[in-house]
Amino acid sequence: MGNDIRNKGLLLDKADFALPSDCTMEALAESVLEFCHAAFSNEFDNPSLEFYGVVAEGFPEEDACAFHEEPTIWLEKSLGFRGTFLKLAADLGIPEEKASQAIKTGHGDLLEDHLKIEIMRHLDDRNYHDAEALMLHLPGVREIGLPGVLHGGHFDMSGRDVIVDYRVNNYGPGRRILAEIGFNWGQ
Repeated sequence: MGNDIRNKGLLLDKADFALPSDCTMEALAESVLEFCHAAFSNEFDNPSLEFYGVVAEGFPEEDACAFHEEPTIWLEKSLGFRGTFLKLAADLGIPEEKASQAIKTGHGDLLEDHLKIEIMRHLDDRNYHDAEALMLHLPGVREIGLPGVLHGGHFDMSGRDVIVDYRVNNYGPGRRILAEIGFNWGQ
């Protein structure tokens, strides 16, 4: 029997870490790992924190730091930051050109407009399940500016595998980070 692991994606920003602008991906990943241990480790056995890796803007697309051999949900070494979010957009049915523009600019108005149209289409077709799944992404998408990222209020250590906006401030595009972690609740 396997362990109950809940994966979480954390949208962070380099500006929240005291690193030089020319830091390496390894230094960035170590800072994010330290942040995650400080924020989520506790004196109890469960859940234990698993750190899978990071992708970040400003580094080559193929540059990712996966610390574990275990499969991740969102991070793939060959995708990088932009590719990861293009894949999330495709999973939500968002056309690549709209997703690409939102990722580049950090403006989620195109994403919001597309999601509203798709939600209405699903409602008209009485496809309530798919409409509800898209509605989860609607609040905050304009401010977050990335497909597949939920507002920080959706964060918990259990529940569904989700990516949440965990930034202190939205500093805009160019230095965003996606970290994938897991909470291992044991057997």
